[in-house]
Amino acid sequence: MKKKFLIFSVLFVTLFFSAYNVLPYALVKYHTYKSFKDLNLEVKEIKYGKDHFEYIEGGEGPTILFVHGFQSTKSYWVPFIKKFITTHHVVALDLPGHGNSSSPENQKYDIQSLEKSLSKFVQEKKLNKFHLVATSMGGGIASIYAANNPDKLSSLILINPLGIDLEKKSELQILVSKGKNLFFPNNIEEFDELACFCTGKKLSLSNYFKKHILSQMIKNYTFFKRVFKELLSSIPLDNVLPKIKTPSLLIIAQKDRIINPETFEVFIKLIPNAKAKRIKEGSHVLVDKNFDQAIFEIDKFINQKS
Repeated sequence: MKKKFLIFSVLFVTLFFSAYNVLPYALVKYHTYKSFKDLNLEVKEIKYGKDHFEYIEGGEGPTILFVHGFQSTKSYWVPFIKKFITTHHVVALDLPGHGNSSSPENQKYDIQSLEKSLSKFVQEKKLNKFHLVATSMGGGIASIYAANNPDKLSSLILINPLGIDLEKKSELQILVSKGKNLFFPNNIEEFDELACFCTGKKLSLSNYFKKHILSQMIKNYTFFKRVFKELLSSIPLDNVLPKIKTPSLLIIAQKDRIINPETFEVFIKLIPNAKAKRIKEGSHVLVDKNFDQAIFEIDKFINQKS
C-alpha cells in the first residue's frame, strides 16, 4: 500500500510540474492563435531555397505591410491590425531569425542586410503600391527600402525609427556602455526594468507568466546577442534619408528611453517633406492613449495617400 502511494505521489508531482511548465506556453500559443483567428488573419509561409518567411495576412483593400523591431515578431502588430483589417489588406512578417521565420545560414543582421531580406519578401509576395509601416529597427530597414524602391510605396510611416547616430546617447545606450544591456534580462526585476524602458510601465502580468516569457527569451540570447552586435555595425542613414521620395509620416515618442528622440528629428529634417506627430508622453512602445494618438495619425495619413 505504501509503495502504491509513493508511486502515485511521484506521478502526481511529475504531472503537476509538467503541467505547471507547459501551461503558460500553451496559453500563450492559444492567445496568439485566438488573436489571429478573431481578426480572420491567416498564418502563411513563403519558402526561398532552404529558408522561409512566416507572415500573417488578411482583409481587402489597399495593402499595408508592417515591419517589427528587434527581438519582436509579427504579433506585435495585432493592435494596429485591429484598426485597419476592415478597410485594408494587411500583411505582417517575421524578419529572418525572428518569430517563426528561419535564419538563413549567411544572413547578416545590420539594417542594410535586413533591408535586402525585406526586399526579398516583397518580391516573393508580389506586393506593389503598398503602405509601409515600421517601428524601431524595422523603421531603419523600411527607410532604406523606401529610398531604394520609390515606385513600390504609397506611403511610409516610421514609428521611433532606428538609424541615426548622435553623440548624445539614449538611456539604454548609456547603460550598455557601462556593461548593462537591458535587452537581455536574467531575472524578473531586470525584466520589469526592460518593460518600463519600452512602455513606461510594468507589464500587468503575474510573475508566473513573466518567468515563462523570460525563460523563452533566455533560450534565444545567443542568437539575439549576435543580432544586437551586428545592428551596432549598421551604417547610419544620413545619406539614405534625403533619397526618400515617398510621402512620409514619423511618429515620435518624446520620452523614448531606447533610442534618443533627437535622432527622430534628424529623420524629419532629412526626409523631404516628411510630416511628424510628436507624442509628448510616448515611450518607445506606444500604449494606452499614446497608442490611440499614433493610430489616429497613421489612419488619417494612410487614407490621405490611398
